[in-house]
Amino acid sequence: MAFPGYTAPTDLIIDSGALFVGVTPVGMSPSRGGITFDPGMVVRTVPFDGETTGVAGLQRITEYTSKFSGKLLDCSTASLMRLNPGSTSSDSGSDHIVTPKDATVMFVDGDYLKMVTWKCRRMSGGTHIVTFPVAYVEKYKLASTDKSEGEYDVSIVAVLATGSTGTALNACPFTFNNQD
Repeated sequence: MAFPGYTAPTDLIIDSGALFVGVTPVGMSPSRGGITFDPGMVVRTVPFDGETTGVAGLQRITEYTSKFSGKLLDCSTASLMRLNPGSTSSDSGSDHIVTPKDATVMFVDGDYLKMVTWKCRRMSGGTHIVTFPVAYVEKYKLASTDKSEGEYDVSIVAVLATGSTGTALNACPFTFNNQD
């Protein structure tokens, strides 16, 4: 039985999608349980004396704390470098050593992840993409389980680029793209 006025969705996201990083995208890591995107949009309604309910036209977005999160499985040297902004690596025989950036040292442009994208298949056959042009790994933790793979519980935060492009400080730090 159909509900009056209801139209069934015509295009859904199928499966968990995958995270990629780089202008020439490479897979960031397989995930377990999929990826979560939180736009982190905070809306403020301007209060006024006598207000009993919100009034249209008095809302504005005051901030974005956009992030991807999920459980990633890859523990390669390249993956560890992405998880630790500004880290360095060195090889010593069969050892591949990743040294994280020292505390209190500010990030520089090369420390950030560029073009972090979450790509999902759509029911229509196209792709749904959320892109953070500039981001960093805010936090991660590794948990292992007997008779299973270890998982990095990761949170990746979008930030605005700086430099000569004249980035507006109130710009949204992500974009959506539906490719057919």
